Amino acid sequence: MIRRLYWTALVVLLSASNICAQNDRVMRVNNRPEGWDNRNFALAWYHGKDILNINSSKFCSPGVVRDMQISPASTTFAALYLKGKKNEVAVYSYLYGNVKHVFRLQDEPTAITFSANAKQLCIADAGRQIQIFSTADWHLEKTIPIAIAPSQMAVSANNYFVAVADDNLLYVYNMEAGRVRKVLEMEHKINYVIFSPDNDKMAVLTDNGQLNMYETRSFALTETYDDLGNASEAFFHPEGKYIAIITSTERITVLNMKNPDKDRQVIEAPEGHVCHLGFAQPVEGGVHLIYNNGNNFVFHALENLVPDYQHMILSEVEEKMDDWLKQMPGESLEDYHLRVNEETRALQYAKFENEVATQMAGELVEQAQVSLGSYNQEQNILEISFDNMPEIFLEVPQEDIAEFSKPENLEFKNSVYGVTQDDQFELLYTEVTNTESGKTYVFDNMEKQSLDYLFADDNFVPLDLIQQSSMEEVKLQEIREEVMQEAKQASLISEHTHIDVKTKVEASTDADGNKIMNYAVEFHYDVEPEFSAVEDFGPGKYIIEQSESALAMLRIVQNAFENEFKQYIRPGKKVQIRVTGSADAAPITRRIAYAEEYGAYDEALVYSGNELSTISVSRETGITSNQQLAFVRAMGVKHYTEQHLSALHSMQTDYEAHINVSSERGAEFRRIGIKFIFVDAFE
Repeated sequence: MIRRLYWTALVVLLSASNICAQNDRVMRVNNRPEGWDNRNFALAWYHGKDILNINSSKFCSPGVVRDMQISPASTTFAALYLKGKKNEVAVYSYLYGNVKHVFRLQDEPTAITFSANAKQLCIADAGRQIQIFSTADWHLEKTIPIAIAPSQMAVSANNYFVAVADDNLLYVYNMEAGRVRKVLEMEHKINYVIFSPDNDKMAVLTDNGQLNMYETRSFALTETYDDLGNASEAFFHPEGKYIAIITSTERITVLNMKNPDKDRQVIEAPEGHVCHLGFAQPVEGGVHLIYNNGNNFVFHALENLVPDYQHMILSEVEEKMDDWLKQMPGESLEDYHLRVNEETRALQYAKFENEVATQMAGELVEQAQVSLGSYNQEQNILEISFDNMPEIFLEVPQEDIAEFSKPENLEFKNSVYGVTQDDQFELLYTEVTNTESGKTYVFDNMEKQSLDYLFADDNFVPLDLIQQSSMEEVKLQEIREEVMQEAKQASLISEHTHIDVKTKVEASTDADGNKIMNYAVEFHYDVEPEFSAVEDFGPGKYIIEQSESALAMLRIVQNAFENEFKQYIRPGKKVQIRVTGSADAAPITRRIAYAEEYGAYDEALVYSGNELSTISVSRETGITSNQQLAFVRAMGVKHYTEQHLSALHSMQTDYEAHINVSSERGAEFRRIGIKFIFVDAFE
C-alpha cells in the first residue's frame, strides 16, 4: 500500500508540473541503475542483487539481477537473476515485493518477457525452447521449440508473434501455432528487437548504428535508418510516429519515422550510463520520455512532436464512412444499392478526406511565409513556396508574370488541403488573387488522392461485406424493437430507455500473414437521467436482473445469437468478447456485500480506459470501491453470456474486462455493455 501511495503521489506531481525540455523532472536514486523497466509511471530498477523502486526502497534481493520486466498490468514484475551458479526466474508483487512464484526449470533461462495483455509470461532457455506460463496461476500453457538460445525476446502487441535473437540471428515465431514465421540473418550483431504498439512494425537495431524496420505481414524490410551511433535500444512512442533510440550512453535520438531527414531531436544525458528507455502518459495527456542519466531518472516532456496527421485523418474519415455506408432508416434496399456502390464509395471517401484534412489544417496558407520561385516559360507555370508545406505550381500567362512582384500581394481563398506520404499538409486546391492586378488564378490538384497509399489492399473491406453488415444491423434493430416492446408492455422499461446495436466489418491479418475479415457487433444502452434510477442499476446494485434496461439489452443479444449470428458460430473459431461495466462517482461509505454471484477474483486483469491493471473482489473483501462495483457489473455480463449463449461454448472465447468510473454522480453513469469480434468471420 505504501508503494501504491508513493506512485499516486508521483503521478500527481508530474501531472501538475509544467515540464519542458529546460525543466525536466528529475528523481535521484541511491545507486546507478544497471537496468530498469516501467509501465507508465510504475517503475523499478536493479543494482547488483537488489531490485528497488524510484524512492530507492528495496523490493527484493533475489540474486545478481540480469534482467527484470514489469507486467503490463503493473502489479507484478518478473526477475531473471543469478543464484549460485545458475540463472533463475521469479515473479514478485509490485505493491509489496513478496514472491508470487518461483519457476523451477530444467534448463537455464536466458530471456524473459510478458505478453502485451499480461496474461502470459514467456521464458526462453538454454535448452532452446520458449515456455509460456499463464499469469493467472503460473501453469505451463505451451512450449515452443526454437533454433537458438536467445539473449533477448519480444512479443508483439497482438500476441501473434514472439521474436528471439542472439548475435546476428533473429527468429520470429507464430506464438499460437509455435512455428517459424521468419528467419533474419543480419550482417551485424543484433542489439535490440521491439514491436510497434499498432502491431504493424518490428524494429531491429544492429551494432553498426542502423535501425531496420520490418512490416509484420510478410516481415519484409521497409525502411533503414542510419547514423544512430551505438543503437543499443529503442522504444516506440505510444502513438507510433516517433521512436526513441539510445545512440550512446550519453545521448538519445527521437526520430520521426515518416520524416527522418528533417525531424530528429537529440537529448543529451551528460552523466551517462543510459541503459533503458520508457514512455509514460500523465492523466491530463501528453507523453513523457523516461530515461536514466547517471543516478537520476529523468521524466522528459516531449514537446514539438508533429501529430500523426495521417492516422488522425484516417480515423475520422473511417468513422464518417461507417455511418455513410449504413442503410438509412426508411431507405429501401434498391435505393441503398444505388447510393452505395464502388464508385460512390470512392468519391465519398475522397470528399470526407478533403473535408477532414482541411478542417484539421486550419488556415496554414495564411500563417505561411510565402515566396515566389522560378517561372517555366514553356509551360507558363509559376512556383510559389511556403515555409510550412510543399510548394504549388500556378498556371500564369507570360504576359501576367511581370505583375507578380511581391509575394505579400497574394491572397489565398477557398483552400482545400491533403496530407503527403511523409505526413505534411499540402494544398490541393486554392484560388490565388494578385491584389496588385486584381486577377485570380486557380491551383487545382484535387484529382490527387493524398492518402491512397494508406488504403491499400490490406485495409480494403469488400463492399458486399459492408452491405451485408448493414442489412444485418437493420435486422438486429428489428429484434431490438421486438424485445423492447415486450419489456414496455410488461412495464419493465419505458420509452426513456434506448438500446443501440452497431455492426462493422474490419480488415485484419492473421498470424500467418493472411488477410482476414473480422465482424464486430456492439450492444449498449442509455437511459434518460431522470428515469435511470428506476429502469437501470440502483446505487450499489450489480446483479443483472436488478436493471431492467441491462436485462433487455442482453435479451436482444441472446435473441441475435439464436437468429442472425448463427452463421458466425463455427466450432474452433475465435471470438473476442469485451464486457464493460460502469459506475458513478458516488462514494461507497459502507461495504457492499458480495456473495460471489459472479465469482471471486484475485488480481483479475481489467482495462480502465487504455490502462491495463488488476482488481480483486471476493466474499471476504466485499465491494468497497466504484472500480470493484463497475468490475462486478462487467462480470455479470460475462456470466450471462456463459449461461445463455451456449453456442459460444464450441468457439475459442477470449474475454476482456473494461471498467468506466465517472467523475460525476448519477444513475445515468451505471451501465453495462458488450462487444463481440468474430475473428475471420467470412470464409
